[in-house]
Amino acid sequence: MIRRSVPTRHPGPGGSLVVRWLRILLREKLTDTGRLVFWLFLLASATGMASFVVKIYLVWSVLLGLLATSILASRLARVPLLAELQTPRNTVAGSTLELLLRVSNPTRRVALDLQFSLLDPPPDLAWSRIPLERLSPGEERVVLLPVGFPRRGHLILPGVRQENVFPWGLWRDKRRLAQPRSLLVYPAFHPLLSLDIPVGRRYQPGGIALTSHVGESTEFVSTREFRTGDSLRNIHWRSWGRLGRPVVKEFQEEYFCRIALLLDTCIPSKGGEEAFEAAISLAASVANRLALEEYVVDLFAAGPEVYHFQAGRSLAYLENVMDILACVEACPEPPFQKLEPVLLDHMGNITTTIAFLLAWDDERAGMLRAIRDRGSALKILLIQPETPPLAENPVLGPIHWIPPERVRAGGVETL
Repeated sequence: MIRRSVPTRHPGPGGSLVVRWLRILLREKLTDTGRLVFWLFLLASATGMASFVVKIYLVWSVLLGLLATSILASRLARVPLLAELQTPRNTVAGSTLELLLRVSNPTRRVALDLQFSLLDPPPDLAWSRIPLERLSPGEERVVLLPVGFPRRGHLILPGVRQENVFPWGLWRDKRRLAQPRSLLVYPAFHPLLSLDIPVGRRYQPGGIALTSHVGESTEFVSTREFRTGDSLRNIHWRSWGRLGRPVVKEFQEEYFCRIALLLDTCIPSKGGEEAFEAAISLAASVANRLALEEYVVDLFAAGPEVYHFQAGRSLAYLENVMDILACVEACPEPPFQKLEPVLLDHMGNITTTIAFLLAWDDERAGMLRAIRDRGSALKILLIQPETPPLAENPVLGPIHWIPPERVRAGGVETL
């Protein structure tokens, strides 16, 4: 059975400990069959107090005996097992993983009627208990725990819970196997087929050396005769041997566009969480597309901390960008006062800024004007449910409106 974890609720100062105990008893300690026996036991108890029928007392005694022997026998049948949970470093929101759990029995006793599940799983995770009928002394088995990750984020899995339901399958005797594991859940996104990037007034020189650290930031284009002052390191020995005179290699400086991804993290109103998640998903799509091209990428976000990450070209940096997008949080207050100084300090080398906005107001427009004044081209993406009043700003250019539902449905293929 697939289960979805829910936040643990603790009773307040006026809360009832009896209610809390009953909740733990019914949800965690008793199995489905055990709950049925428990309710029958309560029914028999209520009926027995209102009548003197002997058969009712016999039924009551049998049910009480089943519950009591289940509690005692399952506790005596507990075997301290060893378990190692293996998790990947990351996954994608909406995916289901089968986490590998390696279980071994170091004792001389046989472990029977076992069940394994996640220990105190974070909210919203979809998980299930996996049964294991028998584990002999010295035996090692591999169990797969299916876990669904509906939302992005940085998760801590505290460990594994070992349970046994011996002998009647009514009561769960639990043992905690704490071994915290960290896991990043990346935002789900749909790849873009094309991305139109406006070009500003500058380029980033030395792109290959800056972004990939594979050598000098120049490209070998041709050869020519040796001239006074040429470096001996640039001599093309093969051409010299073929022509009989000194020949040197000629290089051309490479230039790359440096792209800034500006992520708005201030949710303007209630219900804007969907637009915020859509903006993160769209930013992941753009970053994935840029990873296929020759671009130097800077990611700017604030929520609640200011994030600035400068990445290189190729797929090598995409994982680092996804790490930030997995962890960034929404800000209740506008973060532009903290973000703008950091952003403008790096605008001297930025060719194009792609802004992912959740609303349009004077504060956001002023920040974009400051970016434009520093020579960077702008591509404005406005992710919000309602249609914006303006499709184009006379100073900043076109505003591309994208509804969150369209992003979630995978309907954004070109930008």
